[in-house]
Amino acid sequence: MEQDIFYKILNDHKELSSLPQIMAEVLKISSNPDSSASDLAAVIMKDPTLTAKMLRVVNSPYYGRIQKVTTVNQAVVTLGQRTVAAIALSTSVYNAVNKVDSSIDRRRFWRHSLEVAIAARLIAETIEHAQAEEAFVAGLLHEIGTLVMEASFPADFKRVWKLIEAGESQAALEERTWGTNHARVGQFLLEQWGVPKILGDAVGNHHQIYNQGERAPENILAQIVNLANQISKFRVYNMPPPESKQLENKDIIASNLGLTNAALAKIEENLIGEVIKESGYLEMEIGSLDEILSEANHLLYKQYLMVENLLRENRIMQQQIARDQMKKAALESLKAIAATFSHYINNATAAILGRAQLLELAITRGEITDPKGIAALSSRTIVEGVETISTILEELKKMTTFETTLYHDDTYIIDVETKIRKQLNDLANVKISVGS
Repeated sequence: MEQDIFYKILNDHKELSSLPQIMAEVLKISSNPDSSASDLAAVIMKDPTLTAKMLRVVNSPYYGRIQKVTTVNQAVVTLGQRTVAAIALSTSVYNAVNKVDSSIDRRRFWRHSLEVAIAARLIAETIEHAQAEEAFVAGLLHEIGTLVMEASFPADFKRVWKLIEAGESQAALEERTWGTNHARVGQFLLEQWGVPKILGDAVGNHHQIYNQGERAPENILAQIVNLANQISKFRVYNMPPPESKQLENKDIIASNLGLTNAALAKIEENLIGEVIKESGYLEMEIGSLDEILSEANHLLYKQYLMVENLLRENRIMQQQIARDQMKKAALESLKAIAATFSHYINNATAAILGRAQLLELAITRGEITDPKGIAALSSRTIVEGVETISTILEELKKMTTFETTLYHDDTYIIDVETKIRKQLNDLANVKISVGS
């Protein structure tokens, strides 16, 4: 079923079947360690649009050049082959994907994608990972599967989208509906385009749940993009607050990458400003400044509400703990009282039992005349009564040793009563067998 979905998407969107030939050459040269800056520049200059874009980027305030760069060769030397390849690939995919007829808000889509791309690059740079530019590209492309799935299945996707915004898992819903998800669709497209496998894997695993200690080199880029996606603020759709499992996954990935909380907080702090700045020089339409700030304020308000809810839940929890502590204190008092009662009752029953046994012994020896057996019967009744009291006390002692139990419900009380009855029956049976 998954392959059918993949090929339906390609049939629906011929423009996505492959990247332009220029991009194939750029990828080939940039992945060749023996290639030179002039080799890459020669390929880029075959495309006037890409040439102009590269020169605008290298001369943008972002790179802070004092002298203007006028040739592509200079641009490649200044930026580095990997950065140039990343910009070229990003531009090519941006143009190709924007041709797809989708009702998803493009500005919001690219706002989120660019934020994840920048976050991924910042994470990679912070942990001194060699593939920072690859992290940027993978971050930028991580959601393309969502866009093309919506374009291919608009009616179904509209229904799924509502459920996602209501709080259900996007990947899980997609799996149930189509037998695949947007991450794997994106990975498939990158494979079709001949993009390096490590980028496709990062896109395909940006929702993956990782285990503590997963640090295999081939998984690092995927975890970088995964974490970048989790810390992004702008979203393609309205998301509910993260579940505990997601928060745990975020912490695990950060640990796997050797990223401290302080370092991650610093990255998050600078994200929105970087998105606004880089969208300008990359010439990506992500919305006006007012629109971006409005969404940022909305996100801030949501964070405020989330904190308020957490504080409210904390207060409720503290109150519950206080009530539980009171119950526990009451139980401790009950245990102390029961222990005291048990001590005195034990002493009393021991004395009574001792006297009853002496009485029985005296009757047996003939020291006491009991022609009608009244004394013997009374003695046995006393012994049985004392044994009943002793059995109850034993169960009471067991009950008061439950340190973690705050109270005992009806079921437990019935269970105790059943145990007492059983022990008394056992005692009676022993006496019958001895008597017979």
